[in-house]
Amino acid sequence: MTGVGVDAHVHFWDLKRFGYLWPSAEHGPLFQDFYPCGYEKTLVESNSAVKNCIFVQVVNNTVAETDWVLDMATRHQCIVGVVGWIDMTAPGSEVDAELERLSRNPLFLGLRHILDLEEPGWIERKDVRCTLGKLEKLNLTFDLLLRPHTLHYAKEIATEFPKLRLIINHLAKPKIRDREFDSWAEEISRAAENPNVFVKLSGMVTEADPENWKPSDLKPYVHHCVKVFGAQRCVFGSDYPVFKMVGATYQQVYDALMECLLDCTTQEEQEGIFGENAIAFYQIKTALQK
Repeated sequence: MTGVGVDAHVHFWDLKRFGYLWPSAEHGPLFQDFYPCGYEKTLVESNSAVKNCIFVQVVNNTVAETDWVLDMATRHQCIVGVVGWIDMTAPGSEVDAELERLSRNPLFLGLRHILDLEEPGWIERKDVRCTLGKLEKLNLTFDLLLRPHTLHYAKEIATEFPKLRLIINHLAKPKIRDREFDSWAEEISRAAENPNVFVKLSGMVTEADPENWKPSDLKPYVHHCVKVFGAQRCVFGSDYPVFKMVGATYQQVYDALMECLLDCTTQEEQEGIFGENAIAFYQIKTALQK
């Protein structure tokens, strides 16, 4: 590959710094601190073309995490964007002030909220929808962390806010281990009908058989996304360091996706998925490493 490599989904955390509800001690290899320096070492050790990354929020209850990573980005050139968090249910004036403050930093790209930690229907709240409207007006993004049974929200939100750039994380976590495909495929196809919805080809190995996953297990899901979204709306994300849960390495995650793409995409489309598509979706403004 000769294009600019971008990993559109990485996490860093400092377990003593914030009140993390996840990860916890039961998550074994994840229950330790992960910083950009460790990620940079991983990139050097891998044989991929990736040299840039986008941080995605982990903590639902504080904007301080967003500020922490924006600060680390001043010392780590690999971080070219931050998908952060604010209280989307706060009064409108507070939301306006926080988004205005964060948007002064060109590295701030948009928001994500972990829906698994909320009551069902949280995304339907009037105040949340109001904040989504503000993101649309400010030309910011929203990362959708969905499950197969909540995938319908992608189409609903995309229809209500047709100029809001939305990206589904981790293919909405299909149950690859159980080979559940048809209902997921139907729902994600509906989401793909909206041109403002992209999808991250990320987080798959942790949904497959943890003891015996292989690229061929992931292939039907990847192929379907490429088919319904088009290669131009598919984006690579490693989900660093979560793949360590199943003993996988960065290289294995990267190579597995590439293997899945070889027989359904061109080399130009592959370069888009591993870089240019993320740059276009997030409208990255900072200099990228080549």
